[in-house]
Amino acid sequence: MPELQRPFVWPDSKVRDLFDSMMKGYPIGYLMLWDCPELEKKKTIGVDEHSYPTPKEVIIDGQQRLTSLYAVMKGKKVKNQKYEDKEIIISFNPLKCIFEVGFQMTKKDKEWIYNISDAYTTNSFTFISDYINNLKQLRESKGLVLTNEEIKEISNNITALYNLQNFTLPVFNIKSSADEEAVSNIFVRVNSGGITLKQNDFILTLVSLYWQEGRDLIENFSKESRLPSATATAYNSLTEVEAQDIIRVVMAYGFDRARLKYGYKLLRGADFEKKGVIDIELRNQRFDTLKEKLNDVLDVHTWHEFLKCMMNAGYLSKEMISSGTAIFYAYVFYLIAKHRFNASYNENMLLTSKWYFYISLVSLYTGSFESTMETHLNAIKEFNSFEDYKQYIDNLISERLTNDYFAITLPGSEGLAVSGKGNSAWNAYCASLNILDSHLLFSKSNLLVSKLYEPGVDGNRKSIEKHHLFPKAYLKANGYNDTMINQMANYAYIDWKDNMEILDESPAIYYPIVCKGRTKEEILQMEKENALPHGWEKMSYDQFLIERRKLMAEKIKKGYEKLCK
Repeated sequence: MPELQRPFVWPDSKVRDLFDSMMKGYPIGYLMLWDCPELEKKKTIGVDEHSYPTPKEVIIDGQQRLTSLYAVMKGKKVKNQKYEDKEIIISFNPLKCIFEVGFQMTKKDKEWIYNISDAYTTNSFTFISDYINNLKQLRESKGLVLTNEEIKEISNNITALYNLQNFTLPVFNIKSSADEEAVSNIFVRVNSGGITLKQNDFILTLVSLYWQEGRDLIENFSKESRLPSATATAYNSLTEVEAQDIIRVVMAYGFDRARLKYGYKLLRGADFEKKGVIDIELRNQRFDTLKEKLNDVLDVHTWHEFLKCMMNAGYLSKEMISSGTAIFYAYVFYLIAKHRFNASYNENMLLTSKWYFYISLVSLYTGSFESTMETHLNAIKEFNSFEDYKQYIDNLISERLTNDYFAITLPGSEGLAVSGKGNSAWNAYCASLNILDSHLLFSKSNLLVSKLYEPGVDGNRKSIEKHHLFPKAYLKANGYNDTMINQMANYAYIDWKDNMEILDESPAIYYPIVCKGRTKEEILQMEKENALPHGWEKMSYDQFLIERRKLMAEKIKKGYEKLCK
């Protein structure tokens, strides 16, 4: 069984429905198998030995169903989406012939078999006898009788439960000559409710088939990125790594391929000079390259070096990350600079920080991001030195981040003139506040904005709340809709807990109260750090938005310029 789909994703209720459908004789869908005569390693469900030396088919569709059946009937745990061991508990009532997800009631009520795995892993005659005897004793203790008709019904239904092991599933076979595109198309057409197979799924399958250790390394790195540990692991507070992210990085870094379609063909051994004819020797050579480059990608020390670049760019938490693709493509660039051009740690840190700030600000890797990245990779592979590489990066940035960009584009509808909880421009603004060591608005203790992103006393990150400078209630009363009320320029992070209800008043009313006790110089500095035009509290709301967007764009520019020094 290859890893075409992700870890076990079915809820227990769906497993319950599967057993219920089988008990009622309903069809439960096809198994889709792909002939794979060149498969060199045994890949099966479970760990037990089998009579055949090697399988000739891999499972394309049916993994969730077969995993469910195997786990329950063999009493095995599955890996959930967080890569944690999980037991599937399905209860069965032999008198009513119904299934239920195991819970406290089915555990206490002796009329239920709490976990049908116990039945499948026990001799059927012994299990039925014990169940009937226990239920008979329970009835007698209550002055009741278990009738012969009920005993017969119980025996028949538990036997039927056992007989589900002989349930016949129809099989849809795909010939080995079919390529991955055809298989994916068949999968979608036959099983429209399933997960659409993507190129990274096929690449992960190849890794599973020909280098299981590599697949395990990828999965472990992904798992560790989610779990804090005392040892040096992939864990971080900025992003959770998925297996497909690692595939995207290693294909770009190791093979200069951003289009995963060609990455799959490359690893399969396609000779592009011979119209894609599969060459086993080429496949072996490319897997050797994969093994070498994956070690670089999964090096924890290098990974944490790169994460420091993101933090140096002001991006301190996952709340500020709008594109996971940007993170992993920036990591590709870091790896290329480090290993291909032998950049020093400081050189790489400064350049990668600037690059990440840029690609995040302009949302570079959205839309046709594979084409964009492949263009970059094709240019970079022609360079011979870090200086050439650095010049290329600087040119890409300077072509886009012109004075007109900061003065016109960024304050406009392509940047800050939008509503919602946040976008790439807002995240860049917050990153700039961190870079420039800006203080929270209204803070009496000179608390830095960056402190908002630090973990709280319980180890979890604090809940970061933005406040409307022109209060919602005030704007509602003046006829503004939610789109206008929630403009990015109307938000700020504040540190003022006293008399919060005052902040529902007009700025002209609450601002002088908040500023009481501060000198004019202190007020001007506070406004400057938080991109507030002086006298903003007396402006019309529409004029305020225009003026603040300009100052926010200037703040982003200053943050970027500081990274360039």
